[in-house]
Amino acid sequence: MKIIDCPFIDQREKYPTGCESVSAVMLLRHFGFDVTPEEFIGRCLPKAPEPVCENGVWYAADPQHFYLGDPCTDDGWGCFAPAVCKGLRTYLGDTDTYEVREVYGMTLADLCREYVFRDVPVIVFATMGMAQPREYRTWTIPETGETYTWKTPMHCLLLVGYGEGTFVFNDPLVGKNTVYPADAALFAHEHMGMQAAVLVKVK
Repeated sequence: MKIIDCPFIDQREKYPTGCESVSAVMLLRHFGFDVTPEEFIGRCLPKAPEPVCENGVWYAADPQHFYLGDPCTDDGWGCFAPAVCKGLRTYLGDTDTYEVREVYGMTLADLCREYVFRDVPVIVFATMGMAQPREYRTWTIPETGETYTWKTPMHCLLLVGYGEGTFVFNDPLVGKNTVYPADAALFAHEHMGMQAAVLVKVK
């Protein structure tokens, strides 16, 4: 078994829908940055309004690029790797010491081999409790006219380890070093788009 000892933040009291920002801050703190979820949410996270219905049609921004709603409330929605990576880059500013990577198409096992084995935690997108994802709401993105279908119960966690038939996460809704069965975690991650975000020290 391999587990990286990462700082843990519980999202439940202050950031009920802020799993992405909390996971990003846990990652930054692992690398020694003194940052709070409030700072990341307020200064770094790209945000847009939550979905609205007009004349029977739902509209919202693209959650790949924006957090929809307010992560400090129960009504927030969420976002995915490009938005989280933009927030990380905003926080880090102009640096050649760290590289922020958006990672697509890698399984949790791949991410463990590539990053966790080398003591690099990974922000991953899956579901709450590794439940089976289901389609929830479809809306139109005004800027492009494209449609987007949100899946629930979407969740963001920090992948910190692995064991025999398991993966280990700092799950901001559950606790530090939370263990999930590999099959369920692999399924949830795959069906939420196989997205991840990584911070790598390059100098």
